[in-house]
Amino acid sequence: MKGLSDIPSVQPIYFLPDDNLAEEVLIPCLSAASTFDCMVGYFSSRSFAQLAPGFASYLENPERVLRLIVSPFLTSADREAIERGVKSESEIVRDSVRALLVSEEGIVRHTFRCLSYLIARKRLAMKIALMNDAQFHLKAWMVTKGDERLAAHGSGNFTEAGLIRNYEQITISRSWIDPNQDHIVTSLQNKFTALWDRKVPSCRIYDLPEAVERRLLRDYPADRPPTEQEYRDLVQEKGGYDHEEIWGYSAVADDNYNNFVIPPYLIYREGEYAHQGMAVDAWCGNGFRGILEMATGSGKTIAAMVAAKYLHDQHQPLLIVIAAPYLPLIDQWCEEVQAFGITPVNLSNVSGAAARRKLVGKSKRRLRHRRSDVEVLVATHDTLCDAAFIDAVAETDVPKLLIADEVHNLGRESFVADPPACFEYRLGLSATPVRQYDPEGTTLLRDYFGEVVFSFPLEKAIGVCLVPYDYYVHTVYLTEDETDHWLELTEKIKRMASWGDDEERSEYIEKLLRDRRLILEAAHNKIDVLAGLLEATGPRSLQHTLIYATDKDPDQLDAVNALLRRHGILFHQLTANETRDKKLMRQILKAFQSGALRVLTAKRVLDEGVNVPEITTAYILASTTVERQWVQRRGRILRKCSALDKSYATLHDFLVLPPTLGDADDRDARTMVRQELSRVMEFAKIARNAGKSDGAAATIHKIVMQYFGTSM
Repeated sequence: MKGLSDIPSVQPIYFLPDDNLAEEVLIPCLSAASTFDCMVGYFSSRSFAQLAPGFASYLENPERVLRLIVSPFLTSADREAIERGVKSESEIVRDSVRALLVSEEGIVRHTFRCLSYLIARKRLAMKIALMNDAQFHLKAWMVTKGDERLAAHGSGNFTEAGLIRNYEQITISRSWIDPNQDHIVTSLQNKFTALWDRKVPSCRIYDLPEAVERRLLRDYPADRPPTEQEYRDLVQEKGGYDHEEIWGYSAVADDNYNNFVIPPYLIYREGEYAHQGMAVDAWCGNGFRGILEMATGSGKTIAAMVAAKYLHDQHQPLLIVIAAPYLPLIDQWCEEVQAFGITPVNLSNVSGAAARRKLVGKSKRRLRHRRSDVEVLVATHDTLCDAAFIDAVAETDVPKLLIADEVHNLGRESFVADPPACFEYRLGLSATPVRQYDPEGTTLLRDYFGEVVFSFPLEKAIGVCLVPYDYYVHTVYLTEDETDHWLELTEKIKRMASWGDDEERSEYIEKLLRDRRLILEAAHNKIDVLAGLLEATGPRSLQHTLIYATDKDPDQLDAVNALLRRHGILFHQLTANETRDKKLMRQILKAFQSGALRVLTAKRVLDEGVNVPEITTAYILASTTVERQWVQRRGRILRKCSALDKSYATLHDFLVLPPTLGDADDRDARTMVRQELSRVMEFAKIARNAGKSDGAAATIHKIVMQYFGTSM
């Protein structure tokens, strides 16, 4: 390790005993440091175990010196003896410090061996501090390496209680971060130097008594440097760095950390959400494995948590891992889990494998010591695919359940190539579990999670737990420049295709096809057609409206926002930038729900993640050939909203078509038209107004005749 700034995952604050200060700060700092100074109040022999981390690494460099200023615990009898003159302060100090050296604890013995080795080689300088009618209550560890200085300081005493049992706070200040932190480290170091040099009149400083040195050398001989591996072996014997294991008691109250209950207000076996109870029964009856195919808005999350409670009733303790693809979904899951009496561990709140492993370790200890009979970890799909995370979960020796939301996303190579075998119970959730264009990925997902055990598609959900909708299709024509670009790309595609077939040429043709597709996605006239629709509606009468732009061209969203500004319509965009800021996200949604914001403009983030049931009207500028996105977009727009007495929704679709085909052999262009019509026909199929004069049927018929004659 080059320097202190290279130590990974150092947090600005630690709360003992929950956070592992030793493993994350003391061990790596002592291993990297060139100097180590420590000043702490009251200490005991068992608390010396806390000096063990990193000592052996610190010993490896013969130039390193350890300086300690400590204050032993003086009993009332000790103080009375001093006051009566029965014993001198130096005698009291000698006896108190000598009393520290009584321990059979392996880790403490290892620490004293380290101290003995340092004393024998004149590398330990230890002084004892006593105050006049007061307490020596400073607490700081200070290390340096070159120009970098770090200090750990806070409320924790250097005692067993202070480091292990009490709820204490330790702050980490690093000189290279900013001037304020540099000032803190400098001030602490200056205070240590003043005490060491006996320049603080209110505090009397004694050297380590010679008798104590002799006893350390006699009782803890160290003819060779103790190694860090010896320390780690001792910790391993204790079952890992676990305070409860080392000290023999629990640092947290014995009452359950969680109380897993189904909220009494949930009605999931009758009425409009009776399908949730059927889904639970289907999964439980399949050996607690399988996939639930349920429309967006039909309550997959609630069904999953009820199912998990049924499993928990039979298997305790239980570790539940919930994985979702996006941060907004993670936050929504955490809210749902809390409604079931559980405080979830949101792994997206920390970064790095070490920080995640620490949180997993805390849940593992709560389960092991039965302070909780259920723990819930909520993570992203990316974390679920991380081998270090899975290893940490696998080490937890209790039954484990994996709930995978939007499970179709896990058909990717990073998951299906090595799916985690540590989960005995598995539940997949999706409105569209079939991976379009990827039958192999679909098969591998079903091999792991099990078959679809319950299906409640959009057609069944509408009119039950989702509202019906009217659907309008608006044809958009390309501009002259877009048409020219379209035809130019078409000629290139035909020319490249006529030259034969090889991998490089095929990739180039695919790029040309994507470029041609983008012309339709980002067609300029979509904005003009949208402007006409808003004018016809009356811009100022817009309310609870969503305008959905493509994610393939940022200019389209910018153009929509500019259009709304020109009309003086209050709106706010929702993109990944907004959803990353939880406070801002809550403010936006609250304003939209209240009507203060009339319009939300968005792109892909709403496909899987943000729940906004207040949306009553949607303008879908984003063209897509992905069936999963069709289903999810409709499901999110059709959610019921009792606050608005929402009885139906209105969807406007923008259909851009290529120029009229003069070449009967342009099969790719016709395929594109078929894909566009597939979406329109799917949306129209269950729309309330499909067959009416303003419905989609007439538009579909016109397009079919224009591009295909009488048949597709």
